[in-house]
Formats: sequence, structure tokens, C-alpha cells
Amino acid sequence: MENFVVVGKVIDTFGLNQDLKVEAYLPQREWKNIRRVFFKKRGGDYIPFEVEKVKVHGKRWIILKLKDISSQEKAKKLVGAKVFLPSEELPKRKEGEYYFFELEGLEVRSDSGKYLGKVSGVVEVKDSLYLEVDGGKVLIPFKKVFVLDVKPEEGYLVVASALEELFNL
Repeated sequence: MENFVVVGKVIDTFGLNQDLKVEAYLPQREWKNIRRVFFKKRGGDYIPFEVEKVKVHGKRWIILKLKDISSQEKAKKLVGAKVFLPSEELPKRKEGEYYFFELEGLEVRSDSGKYLGKVSGVVEVKDSLYLEVDGGKVLIPFKKVFVLDVKPEEGYLVVASALEELFNL
């Protein structure tokens, strides 16, 4: 059974060619190699669509042209829909890079071994990433000086023990 991962969200249609404006959850450069995407029917299956064209638009958008979307009416029906890829088709990441879904749910431990909480989300502010812990109780900058080790296979990450005091407020 395939596992699917959200890689974007259709924000609007774009132009008169049935193009879709997608908020990209993957780095824009990674979209150039994607040949098909999936949309999920409510309570149903994932439906594949062949990608005809991908164009970078601004700093966080992708303009996506799908082969089977031949009218503005069909394109408008996809506004608000999430865009999925099977996890096996995700672009390979470099050493030290992680997909947001790999970080969410990880236990947060200090380097002294103390359990501090769980990563409930990843927040992007300008060009910086923050790990949201326990629903926003604490935000930790996702920088090597604060996040010392990430072990998604083992279900946790390690932060500097100096951050422990943030969890006691």
C-alpha cells in the first residue's frame, strides 16, 4: 500500500490556460522532475494526473499545468485541494535535510536526556524554520546550534540542554 504525502495546495487558477497556482511545500527546484501528482477524492481514492508543465512563480508558488484539465471549470474545481505524491516518489534529500512530515511527531529531548515534548508542526517565518513543540507552547529555531541531532527513524530529536528553561515557563 502506498503512503501519500502532501507536497502542495492549489491556491487558485492562473491565466486562461487552465493552469493551477500551487503553494509549494517542496523546494521549487524539486518540482521540475515531477511527472505526475495525485488528488484525493473525499473519503475516496487518490487520482493521478499527468504533469504537462511546471513553472516557478515567485518565491513559494508553482504554476502547474495538468494534461487532463482541459477547461477553466475543471481547473476551478481543484482550488483548495491538496497535492499529493507517493512517499517513494519524493525527491531524495541531502544529508541533514528533512521533510516537515518527518519532523512532526518526533519527541524532543535535551542533550542531558530530559523529555521536553513533541514536535507538533514546523513553522516557516521569512527564511527561517521553527519547530513548534506541543501545539505552539515553545518554538525552537531549526538551527544546528539548537537542534543537535535528528533521529526520525528512532522517533526523536535532541536539542541543547540550555533550551530546557523555555519549557519551565
